[in-house]
Amino acid sequence: MEITIDRHDYVTYNRSNMQILTLDNVKYDLDTLPEEVDDMRFNILDNSDPSNPDYHWIPLIFLESFNSPALVLKIGEHKIRMPVDWSILIGEPDVGDLEVLPLTSINDRGFKAFQFNSLTDFRPSFLPIEIVDVYQDVSWYSPKLKNGQLLAVPLNEGAKPECCYFVKDISRNCEIVNYTLSF
Repeated sequence: MEITIDRHDYVTYNRSNMQILTLDNVKYDLDTLPEEVDDMRFNILDNSDPSNPDYHWIPLIFLESFNSPALVLKIGEHKIRMPVDWSILIGEPDVGDLEVLPLTSINDRGFKAFQFNSLTDFRPSFLPIEIVDVYQDVSWYSPKLKNGQLLAVPLNEGAKPECCYFVKDISRNCEIVNYTLSF
């Protein structure tokens, strides 16, 4: 990660470290993407039709580039950075529906993040989530998503990583996910 300190002592972190889950079942850092990619697919939870949510592997064709403050999230025992204006999929093991919640609304409220790797996990788990730090200005790259698609973001290194689901923009009719329909 490249760090810049300007004349006003503002610190800028110039690398995003946005991660995606690939078909090889490993985490891939979008900052290391080469100029040309043969065929790379990433995992999403598609809730564009709330009566039929499903996991898909879509080709990485377009990347969005943007600047945004970042939140450092502690999810279970893992720490990741995500843009402050994104949302996360949360839920409880005893309740059948999952809900998309803005990251700015989660701190110290006891929410649990929905965790599921669609390639290897047998059942989902729910990990405690909290905000542990904030960065002011970060440059991000993220895959272009359609409305209702939630991005699987790996939490740890290595094969078969745990994944949580995030989305930048979502419409009201896609905010609730009945995940029992996706199994």
